[in-house]
Amino acid sequence: MNENTPMNGQQAPQPAHNPNNMNEQPYNFYYNSQALYNTGYAQYQAKPKEETVFSKPEKIFAFAAAGLSFLFVHFVLWHTPGFFTTAFYLLLFTAVSVYLKKTGHSFKSSHKVWLITLMVFSTVFSITANSFIKVLDVIFLMLGGAYLVYCVTSDRTMFGRFMPYEFIKCTLENPFTHFGKEYSAVNSSVKSSKTGTNFKAVFLGLIVAVPLTVVVGALLMSADRGVEEMLSSLTSMLNISNVFSLIYQLAVTLPVSGYLFGLLYSHTHPEKISALDDDECTKKIKNMRKITNIAVYSAVTPICILYILFFISQANYFLSAFNNTLPENYSYAEYARRGFFELFAIMLINAGVILFINLFSKKTGEEKPAALRSYTIVISVFTLLITATAISKMVMYIDNYGLTQLRVYTTWFMILTAILFVYVIIRQFSKNFPFMRAAAVTFTLMFTVLCFSRPDAVIARYNMENCTDTMTYRDIEEMNALSSDASAVITEHKYRTVINKKYLEISHYRDDYNDTLKSGYEVICERAERDLDQSPYYDYNISALTVRANLG
Repeated sequence: MNENTPMNGQQAPQPAHNPNNMNEQPYNFYYNSQALYNTGYAQYQAKPKEETVFSKPEKIFAFAAAGLSFLFVHFVLWHTPGFFTTAFYLLLFTAVSVYLKKTGHSFKSSHKVWLITLMVFSTVFSITANSFIKVLDVIFLMLGGAYLVYCVTSDRTMFGRFMPYEFIKCTLENPFTHFGKEYSAVNSSVKSSKTGTNFKAVFLGLIVAVPLTVVVGALLMSADRGVEEMLSSLTSMLNISNVFSLIYQLAVTLPVSGYLFGLLYSHTHPEKISALDDDECTKKIKNMRKITNIAVYSAVTPICILYILFFISQANYFLSAFNNTLPENYSYAEYARRGFFELFAIMLINAGVILFINLFSKKTGEEKPAALRSYTIVISVFTLLITATAISKMVMYIDNYGLTQLRVYTTWFMILTAILFVYVIIRQFSKNFPFMRAAAVTFTLMFTVLCFSRPDAVIARYNMENCTDTMTYRDIEEMNALSSDASAVITEHKYRTVINKKYLEISHYRDDYNDTLKSGYEVICERAERDLDQSPYYDYNISALTVRANLG
């Protein structure tokens, strides 16, 4: 038995702790270690996530972004009816401008001009029915709007030297960095008020109730004929396709609103994102210059020699296009088509070559040697000659066979490319020439011509005035099917005689219709009206209203 153990078997009381007693070292080590562990645990314990505090304008815009995004999905992605789409974009740009003002940002003169430009392009949906033009306009407005937000919030002038980097940052990097902030802003707004909390509860309750209601309704319909008739009459009033369309639109609205709010939030909080630095962009460009200039010259010289031999050997063939004369043994169609798309491809390749040699050569930019400038000028001049030849061939083809959408779009693009190559040549002689700004302004002006000229109307007008001798009734039908822009021209009463004549020239067309007493003009009008009746949204543009007036 231990001497410290009493006779009754109970544990003897421990002596009081004496810090000077060295025999108590294990006791001290245990408690000291426990204290160090608790201290370290408290020190390295995960800190709570910092909650983002949203300002009142941000909370308001979070809800506005949801509404605007639904309008965008409905009137832009699902339908592009015209007047409503124009109204949406005007509302969107107004809301964005007000938000930027409320967050303390000011508009420079260039910002105001660009904002007015975007609002003017919003009217494109109302003046044309061409779907392709509308798609291009949507892309233009989206990119242009994001770039406006970037330039206003960063206090930069429009279309600077590093515009490509700025476009990537303002359309991709910044918005997706704060993609989910809109949901947090809405949630914080709901939590801060009793009404918002109640609304959230009601909304969640309705979401849960919908599937249960459907199941209970189906069971009641199976159990009672009266309930079945009543619910059937109610469901018949609803178009199931419209219900599913609404569900799809709401689903798409969520990411769109997240992007829109992220776009505005990221640019109005520059402290949370890395700002675009001009010196950093310059450094990135210099790091891309890894190819020696000798290697570049060796690669480009054979191409230049080939171009020289090509133009010398084919001079008579290509100069025929400028004189509007055909080479021997060629028809207009064969001459215009032969080599056209090959020349068009060469234009694009040359553009890539010039971009490559001026971007990846070791000595370029401010220290660009005369040899590299000379090669750039030579390739640009050859490209202009090729472009002029291709355009001349296209003009000859149009003079004899009329206009089509492909011919209009291709000619427009070639003219734009030629102007940009002229700017490339100017840039080789003037280091201070603002190439990016000149290119952006030129593209905007050319895009203005493309959108507001209403190409389908131009095609129909030109062909009906100049190509009636070679045109068939089938050609008129195909033009009429382009869009309401073309139908508004073709259904004019002054073309009634021409259309009826073409209709009678080909007798087998008359067998395609039940009523052989109808004239060709009446058939064209019926088809134009049938196209408009496919959707109620097709009436909401100036061309459609013109067609309705012509039919009336």
